[in-house]
Amino acid sequence: MKEKKRPHIDEKTCAGCSLCVESCPVDCLKIREPEYHGDINTIAYLAEEENCIGCGTCEKVCPIAAIAMK
Repeated sequence: MKEKKRPHIDEKTCAGCSLCVESCPVDCLKIREPEYHGDINTIAYLAEEENCIGCGTCEKVCPIAAIAMK
């Protein structure tokens, strides 16, 4: 059986715009909470890997190519 691809988010590139989160059909992507008060460096992450269907929508909508399906 072929293994499903999962989104891999480049943390150095991701701007935390949340387009991927909003487009995910199964709501498995989230935006990481700020680490401290005033932190503006939020990024997307795969919160529920078991729910990911490997559709690649997140990769397609990312405007800065921070997501790659692997």
